[in-house]
Amino acid sequence: MPAEVSNKMDEDIKDKNLDFDEETNAKKVKKSKKDKDKKQKKEKKEKKDKEKKKKKRKLEEDCEETPEVKPKKKKVKTESSEESDSSSNQKIKKETNGVESNHDNKVTVSNGNSDSTDDEQLSQKERDGAFKKFRLTERTVKLLKERGVTYLFPIQAKTFDYVYDGQDVIAQARTGTGKTLAFALPLIENLQDVEPKGGRPPKVLVMAPTRELAKQVSEDFESVGPYLSTVCIYGGTAYWPQESAIRRGVDIVVGTPGRILDYVRKNTLNLSQLRHVVLDEVDRMLDMGFAESVEEILAAAYKLDDYTATNPQTLLFTATLPDWVYKTSQKYMKPNTKRVDLIGQQRLKAATTVEHLAIRCHYKERAATISDVVQVYSGKYGRCMIFCETKKEANELGVNSNIRVDVQVLHGDIAQNQREITLKGFREGKFRCLVATDVAARGLDIAEVDLVLMCQPPKDLESYIHRSGRTGRAGRTGVSVCFYKPNEEYLLKLVERRAGIKFKRIGAPQPEDIILSSSNDAIKSLEQVPQSAIDNFRSIAEKLIEEKGAVEPLAAALAHMSGATEVTSRSLLNSEQGYTTYLFTCQIEMRTASYVWSAIGNQIPETVRQSIKGMRMCANKKGAVFDLPNDQIEELQQHWVNKWGCSLEQAVSLPELIDNAPPPSRYGNNNFRRGRFGGGSGGRGITRRDKGFGGHSKVKNNNFFRR
Repeated sequence: MPAEVSNKMDEDIKDKNLDFDEETNAKKVKKSKKDKDKKQKKEKKEKKDKEKKKKKRKLEEDCEETPEVKPKKKKVKTESSEESDSSSNQKIKKETNGVESNHDNKVTVSNGNSDSTDDEQLSQKERDGAFKKFRLTERTVKLLKERGVTYLFPIQAKTFDYVYDGQDVIAQARTGTGKTLAFALPLIENLQDVEPKGGRPPKVLVMAPTRELAKQVSEDFESVGPYLSTVCIYGGTAYWPQESAIRRGVDIVVGTPGRILDYVRKNTLNLSQLRHVVLDEVDRMLDMGFAESVEEILAAAYKLDDYTATNPQTLLFTATLPDWVYKTSQKYMKPNTKRVDLIGQQRLKAATTVEHLAIRCHYKERAATISDVVQVYSGKYGRCMIFCETKKEANELGVNSNIRVDVQVLHGDIAQNQREITLKGFREGKFRCLVATDVAARGLDIAEVDLVLMCQPPKDLESYIHRSGRTGRAGRTGVSVCFYKPNEEYLLKLVERRAGIKFKRIGAPQPEDIILSSSNDAIKSLEQVPQSAIDNFRSIAEKLIEEKGAVEPLAAALAHMSGATEVTSRSLLNSEQGYTTYLFTCQIEMRTASYVWSAIGNQIPETVRQSIKGMRMCANKKGAVFDLPNDQIEELQQHWVNKWGCSLEQAVSLPELIDNAPPPSRYGNNNFRRGRFGGGSGGRGITRRDKGFGGHSKVKNNNFFRR
């Protein structure tokens, strides 16, 4: 190749490189300009937003400081100014109720801006549930406001139109979300055209699993629709008052399946003209053995063989809806059934306003520990519900002397009249602790329940959801405490896995917690003493202060008023009285608890070492907790010295521990005796025959696996 040609090629390449560099530089300049422009625009927007916020704040402050303002007159050049002004004033009055003159010739103005600021302050739930969005009459809205209801809850808002338009609905929502009003409101609005004729058959039938729930649903219908005739029928009461009410004519019938079926068989209750059928807590109704009764009742109202007949509207409302219940209900529902599920595929099935706690406690310490838990988490002025598995256990707990609060018992063997009196007294606050079986677990709406206690973990998920749902209702927060024994740890795990919750393992309340809660209650009671009573005791108080001072008599009075005259410590590990839990920590990880035993044994006497019990490793493997009798604490403190990176102190709360719970027994209660290597003397434990392919145990001894 000639030298001239190669030189030309080199020059061309250099020129191209220069052009490319110029282009890239120009692009960079453009990008930098664009970035600067974007930043400037963002800064301008931020400044505008800040100015708008400042203006809104000033307007709000001005409105608060000067609520009464005289409107300014506008100057208009056109001839039709008077007409336009008058028409605009009329529009303002209609749209915003804007100008109202007082007798002092002062004018209060409320313009559209104040309405917009009010709308901004409302939450999304309040906007979605505003009364004006639904087909509610003024009479119903007035009655709702008298009850303190200012907007519809999500389950009420999402099902209102479906129920009002006559479509079949299956609704599932968490406990305490207002499911009763969700079907009561649209049904009452649909019954506005009913003529109050004597002897008329019912238009609405509501079935509930328990008498208490049926009575509560009936009261909700009566409070929102007092102009309609509502009758509540259930067992345990006389027949003739209910029969006479049905013969006089009724619009809404609420009751339990057993008593409703009695009236259907006697031809006292005519279901031929039913428009709406509601099954409240349908899963519990079918699970309690009412399936045959419910089907016989529905057969009297439905014509399944005649496809041309118009069957009543069917509504199912519940907090838990197993698949088998859903399949069973399809027999009586239309193909285009609407399903409203506010839980859906969410992992958390329980109420979101409830804190779930678990306390490890032996049966013999349970009653005394329950009393301490009620004092700390509920107090003297709070309300508490205690759930037992059996009626016998509820009766024993109700008369136990260790429980230092007023207690009443509620279960199925108590006469209906007494059950109603007990429930009414609990609602009115005449006593603050109710011991009950699952009779009180479904649907009871007592908004001020602060604490729910379960004497042992329930064996099915639905029971736990409904029990814990008695607290944290209507936007309030609550606490659910579940007691368990070591062999019941697996039940807690099953509830955690299926309900999507996480139990916080805590220890029994300590003396400091009990004293603090008791003193707060005593101070509240002092504030309620009238001044006239204080004046009667003033001279005695002054004399007592001169003799003994002010602090000691006041402290003694607080202790006596609170009832906390004798407070002893309890173990954080198993709630046993007379023990104190200690926390051992070190700077390195420990594989086993033998390191803790050797480290402690090097400093403390053998007698103290032998009295240690219940040692468990912490989850981080850098510590362990154990229980020590109270009479050995002084000797421990005399000999122990924190050194070599190891420390020992009294535990204030339980740290996260390594789970060492035993597996569930194939015989039910995990009572096989355990020897040194697990089999024990006389008990073979779980052997190879009890296991299937791959070594997985076939143990299935609880209701979680039955469905």
